[in-house]
Amino acid sequence: MESLEFPILGEPLGIELANTWYGAGQDATDFLATPDMASAWAAAAGAPPVDDVAALCELRDTVRALVAARAAGQPLSRRAIGTLNRHAAAGCAAAVLQLDARGGVSTAIRFRGEAAGRARLATSCIEVLSGPHPIHRCEGEGCGLFFVQQHGRRRFCHDGCSHRARQQRYRRTQS
Repeated sequence: MESLEFPILGEPLGIELANTWYGAGQDATDFLATPDMASAWAAAAGAPPVDDVAALCELRDTVRALVAARAAGQPLSRRAIGTLNRHAAAGCAAAVLQLDARGGVSTAIRFRGEAAGRARLATSCIEVLSGPHPIHRCEGEGCGLFFVQQHGRRRFCHDGCSHRARQQRYRRTQS
């Protein structure tokens, strides 16, 4: 499992979860296909441990549908929203006030229970979908990963996709 490279971009966990289905058709890769793969992805992404792979895949498919709709400027499905909210409500959550080393305060949400990990992932997706930044699909040829556009000029999920696009443009001008 260690040789598997996950498409982790440093995006919010809800987006990273959506990106665990990569590619299309015969070339598609499901990075949650087995319990071992799902656990390895969670560890690599800094996501909570996986409690139920089938439920996690349902959540991922729902998140992908919602993120894809948002990226395409389409309305969000009420059914998908209901599924997302069900996963978010599956773990007990509480807001907590924390003191830092200097005596400053901050808040955090702590999740408990069997489905705490999925609830945290679902909550991340809710935050992204309702947040101020648009969601986009990478314009890199053959990529299609999602990302949160935090500045107006970003068109690619990663520097690698951007670099390949520049190389392709250069080759076209040289022919």
